[in-house]
Amino acid sequence: MTKEQKKIEQAFSKSSNILVLLHQCPDGDTIASSLALREFLVMSGKKVQLAVNGEIPEVFCFMPGVDEITNDFLLGDFDLVVAVDCGDIKRTGFPSRLEQHCKNKKPLINIDHHTKNDLHKIAKINLIDHKAAATAEIVWELLIALNGVISSRIATYILAGIYFDTGGFQHSNLTEKTLHIASQCLSCGGRMGLVSSRMSYSKSSSALRLWGMALSNMELNSDGIAVSYLSLSDIASVGARADDSSGVVNLVNSIPSARVAILFVESPDGTIKASLRTESNDIDVAKLARVFGGGGHKKASGFTLEGELAELFRKRFVN
Repeated sequence: MTKEQKKIEQAFSKSSNILVLLHQCPDGDTIASSLALREFLVMSGKKVQLAVNGEIPEVFCFMPGVDEITNDFLLGDFDLVVAVDCGDIKRTGFPSRLEQHCKNKKPLINIDHHTKNDLHKIAKINLIDHKAAATAEIVWELLIALNGVISSRIATYILAGIYFDTGGFQHSNLTEKTLHIASQCLSCGGRMGLVSSRMSYSKSSSALRLWGMALSNMELNSDGIAVSYLSLSDIASVGARADDSSGVVNLVNSIPSARVAILFVESPDGTIKASLRTESNDIDVAKLARVFGGGGHKKASGFTLEGELAELFRKRFVN
């Protein structure tokens, strides 16, 4: 057991009511990792609430417990807060509440595989491994260190988190360690068939039409930058939801001549969500994302355009 894992064990033992926070615009890793952690904590006799500032994409609703994730909470109800796969304090969706929680001398645990940022500064315990392909890997190792009982459900959650963040075991972040953990999950009853079928092959007709629209809107320049966008009118015209676009940027990135893929999606609140992907070892899309206040990993990152920048985008691509 590492020093940080030991600190987490002590924090769990001292806490009765625990809040687990997912990041905004939740993806498969933050959802699955949080559900796995909650399953373990509940079996340990803890009261646990999962919360997210945003909606859960339909593609992930096959995971048991998703319907119990809330959009709000009373911070005073909890002894301990755990941020899972959040990247930075803004990405939690509740930055001011977390800052107040820490000012009240209550512990915050940060479990993540992103590089260090402002969330690290306020968290009492940081369990970080930026070499991990997914936060689900880190949660798995924590549960093993804590001698947790790995049920079939927990194993399936961990598989789902890894599957999502490795693009179905296809991205370059896949490691021997990742495959070893996935193998252990299968030995514990993890349902790989369910994960792959629901996360890769379960698409509604409206979602498929939306993907087609994104591909129709795509532009590839001579520098190998592939850009596509989906406006609110695009999404509405096929009866889809914004989260139905999840995975499109990976498909755009599959073009052999594309060095970078960028997908812009317009949100009802007027902001523009950008997702960036690359498979090139000499390109760091996280650096670009940070220019616009975003973040992520070297080969997968994102940011949000607001105000004037969002308007400039709409004039260029939508109007």
